[in-house]
Amino acid sequence: MAEMLQNLQNALVYLGAFVLVLSVVVFVHEFGHFRIGRWCGIAVKSFSIGLGSEWFGWTDKHGTRWKVSRIPLGGFVSWIDDSDGTSTLPASPEHQALSDEEARQRGHFRAQQLWKRAITVAAGPLTNFVFAIVAFAILALVMGRDAPRIDQVQPGQPASEAGLLPGDVVQTVDGRVVRDFAALQGLIATSPGQTLSFVVRRGDVVVTVPVTPRPHPDNEQVGMIGVMHDSSMANREPIPPHAALAEGASATWAILSQTTTYLANVVTGRESGAQIAGPLGILNVSGQVASSALEAPEATWSQKALFLTLSLLQLAAVLSVAVGFVNLLPIPILDGGHLLFYGIEALRGGKPIPPAAQEWAYRAGFAVMASLFLFATWNDITRLFPGAH
Repeated sequence: MAEMLQNLQNALVYLGAFVLVLSVVVFVHEFGHFRIGRWCGIAVKSFSIGLGSEWFGWTDKHGTRWKVSRIPLGGFVSWIDDSDGTSTLPASPEHQALSDEEARQRGHFRAQQLWKRAITVAAGPLTNFVFAIVAFAILALVMGRDAPRIDQVQPGQPASEAGLLPGDVVQTVDGRVVRDFAALQGLIATSPGQTLSFVVRRGDVVVTVPVTPRPHPDNEQVGMIGVMHDSSMANREPIPPHAALAEGASATWAILSQTTTYLANVVTGRESGAQIAGPLGILNVSGQVASSALEAPEATWSQKALFLTLSLLQLAAVLSVAVGFVNLLPIPILDGGHLLFYGIEALRGGKPIPPAAQEWAYRAGFAVMASLFLFATWNDITRLFPGAH
């Protein structure tokens, strides 16, 4: 009985964390479309978090129906002239019966000027990036910077042989400023066999120490110097708000850069697509994050609540960057596909792509996304259940 209750609790934690994080990211994305669309004079029919039939909702003074739907996956903003939630099908019959001027005055999306449609579509992914920057900045303000301090030096390793000592705080490596310990790890990992000039603060003095990372025994392409670091809150440095915002922007850009590089390597065959994750992967990660926060030893419930909030906020920021990036891919049915169509329309002197061509493109885009979804789900299954394949 106890085991059954524990399994039920774990399932609720995993599902609750997944729904919460996904709902936040989807709301941020759709609110970007909504806010800029309304600013452009586009009438919004409905704003839905979740898919399927409405669970509950309300109608605002502008006539927009705000609703939470029963399937907690995804969401959408529906314009007044939409005939479906994806805005990919032809306009509603009412829109088609109106002249362009009448439709524009009524706030129909498809009748708006090209630039208004473009910025409204682009607003979703861009808002995801803004949210990520702010979220990472909040995390930096609350948690501070993980100082690049060396806490232990292993005997017989490059750091010990070079003369680095416990308590040294690394300031620069080969002239590059080291903001935190993760950045230090990255510089060391990418420099096996290369002598690096470490400038460290040792008490009240600054010294320069040449260190040559040694190839890692498990991977000769990765460097190591034999130091250890305590990443607890006691080892973090407070940072001012403007620096926190810079940290947020840097973290967001780093994820975008890494994602772009990884996908380019997958396309060129340099790496496999095994890291691509789908809903099951997100469910698993969000559940693990929530469980680790709630099971933190020797922590009060208030401390666990704070740790849980910060952990889920970090996960939401990472996922928000991923959602923004994916939606900018030039695949029909995604925001990037719409922007591609608008670019072609601009090149054609404001003449839209023929409806038949758009329909075929949307079908192709749906096939591509369905294939990616199945591939990502298979990756999730093989990770969660290694014996399944």
